[in-house]
Amino acid sequence: MPDEEDELRTELAKRLRQLRADAALSGIAAGARAGISQPMVSRWERGRNVPDPQQVASYAAALGARDDERDVLVSLAARLDEVREQNIPARVVLSRGAADFQRRVGRLEQGATRVRTFTPTVVPGLLQTEEYARAVFGAGGLIVSDDLSDAVNARLARQRLLGEVNSRQFTLLMTEGALRWMALSPAAMVRQLDQIAETADLPQVAVGVIEWTTAVEVFPMHGWDLYDDTAAVVGTETATGLITDTRDLLQYRQLFDRLEALASKGDALTAALARLRSEYASLR
Repeated sequence: MPDEEDELRTELAKRLRQLRADAALSGIAAGARAGISQPMVSRWERGRNVPDPQQVASYAAALGARDDERDVLVSLAARLDEVREQNIPARVVLSRGAADFQRRVGRLEQGATRVRTFTPTVVPGLLQTEEYARAVFGAGGLIVSDDLSDAVNARLARQRLLGEVNSRQFTLLMTEGALRWMALSPAAMVRQLDQIAETADLPQVAVGVIEWTTAVEVFPMHGWDLYDDTAAVVGTETATGLITDTRDLLQYRQLFDRLEALASKGDALTAALARLRSEYASLR
């Protein structure tokens, strides 16, 4: 028998198809009204991609849905979100939908009071410029253009949390090697370094860089994000893992504490970023 997630996905897709049919619009026309592409409309209507409640509300409004029709669609999308979260296994779940996973991570960030990130090879997602994020998601051509834009937009939407004044705290660590991995061009890296420096001035954000001159006795094999002490997100080459096992989380927290002790912050961070910026600027 189909589970509740499958049933909700099927029902939402069916109602989205009916909504467009009632509006007498082609997929291209419906997408144009809603500001999305025809392929994305098609994926929603086939249940391949699942829009979040806000996307559903915007789409329904663009297609002229009645209030009661919109409410049903939004309710379905919200319930589907809840069920998908409940279906996460206790240890690890892999996700291969970049945009959907960015939105899931956004919900984790919304609910967390402390977010801790370490990245050894790339700039942390919450610090990435749009062009840098697009390069990261597009690496290897694994994401098609429409999904690429959706994933980038979802990542940029997460960054709005950094500027909110509340009790949430972010600690974002990276290696100097991540900043020396030149994405796109020297000019792009100058812009990326400027954004990091600007974000580091926010009161609820602590940015740290482990400089190449720092002697270390710890060797993390990959990056991760910690959300309080309840979940960790670990990126792999082909998917992203969500970890909730308490034993695993303890190991990641302890390793993060060791890395944070090695990172340059405050004035030392400012000096390191300025040094790297000067070096990239000289290459232009």
